[in-house]
Amino acid sequence: MFRQINVHPDDWDLQRILWFNNNKEIMPYHLTTVTYGTRSAPFLAVRVLQQLLEDEGKNYPLAVPALKYGRYVNDIFGRADNTSELKAIANQLKQICTAGGFPLAKWQSNSEEVLNFISPGGACDEPHQLGDCASKLLGLYWHAKSDNFRFIMKSHSDNQNKSSKRTILSEVAQIFDLLGFLSPLTIKAKMLLQELWLQKIGSDHQVPSKVLQSWQSLQLELQQIDTLNIPRWINTSKATNCEFHGFCDASQLAMATAIYVTVHSAFWETLTTLLCAQTKVAPLKRLTIPRLELSAALLISKLITYVKATLQVDAQSTTLSTNSLVTLTWIRSHASRWKDYVRNQVVNIQQLTTDCNWRYVPGKQNPADCASRDITLAQLSSHSLWWTGPPWLSKSQCHWPWQPDTQDDTISQEARPNLTLVMTTTQPINQCELIHRYSNLRTLIHVTATIFRAIDTLKRIPGSSLAAPLTPTDIERPTIYWAKSAQAAYFSLELRQLKANRALPTNHPFHRLTAFIDEHGL
Repeated sequence: MFRQINVHPDDWDLQRILWFNNNKEIMPYHLTTVTYGTRSAPFLAVRVLQQLLEDEGKNYPLAVPALKYGRYVNDIFGRADNTSELKAIANQLKQICTAGGFPLAKWQSNSEEVLNFISPGGACDEPHQLGDCASKLLGLYWHAKSDNFRFIMKSHSDNQNKSSKRTILSEVAQIFDLLGFLSPLTIKAKMLLQELWLQKIGSDHQVPSKVLQSWQSLQLELQQIDTLNIPRWINTSKATNCEFHGFCDASQLAMATAIYVTVHSAFWETLTTLLCAQTKVAPLKRLTIPRLELSAALLISKLITYVKATLQVDAQSTTLSTNSLVTLTWIRSHASRWKDYVRNQVVNIQQLTTDCNWRYVPGKQNPADCASRDITLAQLSSHSLWWTGPPWLSKSQCHWPWQPDTQDDTISQEARPNLTLVMTTTQPINQCELIHRYSNLRTLIHVTATIFRAIDTLKRIPGSSLAAPLTPTDIERPTIYWAKSAQAAYFSLELRQLKANRALPTNHPFHRLTAFIDEHGL
């Protein structure tokens, strides 16, 4: 894919390589196409495909959704409700990519008719690995003929009785379960690895017998996962209506979530299918069960947000359920009621699930609880609660579980204590209420000086007249007046102490300033 994209000649020097010819002479070369391994290569490739959509998308409109939303680096995924529509999409997809210099290859479909149309003689019954075929990691296999997903696990341990941390990690890493179908099994592997890391042993050292016994039991189950057949189609089409249902649960060791899609159609009965699941081991720092349940609620909130953004399905409703009444109370209440940990979690949950409905579900009807139980592979393959969810999902809401009232006394341990702050103040009594009429000191001083001049005129004091301008002495008089008025209101105790020739307390702010009363009484 990268080699199909030319680099501008101005940038060739950034991809200069040196080569020794047969005469051991250095020959400089330029790599003129996007080079695999450079940091910018994936961005350049994706950016070129985006530009291809802008330039040619109007000519091939059917290919735009697959190339825009169904692309993962150099893999393209498309779909249609019937073969004729799929043929048209595949044909336009082939043309638009050819227009940009990207010839498509390795076509795969669950319709042999479409394969023969787009790639004559290219039909294949072999399973197609959805991942990097060259890697040693186990991928999710799609059997196109049966339209099922399958897993394949191969053990590489020469001696199962002498497993080390390295060999266990290597085999667990083969479980490439992005959609979480095997969550009841993979969570066991995650918890085993957490326990193994706590042992603080070397990578090639023999693991303790207790861990080895748990690993051997899990290994026998993992070697049988190829017996699982998971339908790829989730019964959706353009004529169906969908509902999302999410479940979360937590134990002292792990957290688990599961998302289901319920499809309503006029052509067949209402069906519910497991869409994806996610698990996470509990942190080493032990948390209370209610806090773990709240963390699981945050996990399902993030997962449902990702699912809805990825599928871009206009769902009729989204319902999230938990079997923890405490968690439900926290989520439904204002976040400020709780302590910091719960408050922060609740804020994130409420922001992510503004368009979701939170409900209570009994523990035995919670599919996420399957991941925290000790379920074997044989039980998992026929476990209807895990694969299709509780039966009432396909029925109207009147058949859904009863919703109990949440009691505040059950969540008092995380409630923020009621703190009442009472401040008692003494309203200062000024000698005149005039000070409250003006917010500007200059205006207050001039108005007060005029009032004093008027009083002097009424008293027939010589030289006082309202017609004469204010003098500096006239301005100083109201300044001293209001300073004494403010000090009498706010520093009455200090004034009494100083007038009685008593020193102020050592912790008083004025003590360091050597306060005294001047000739004006300030």
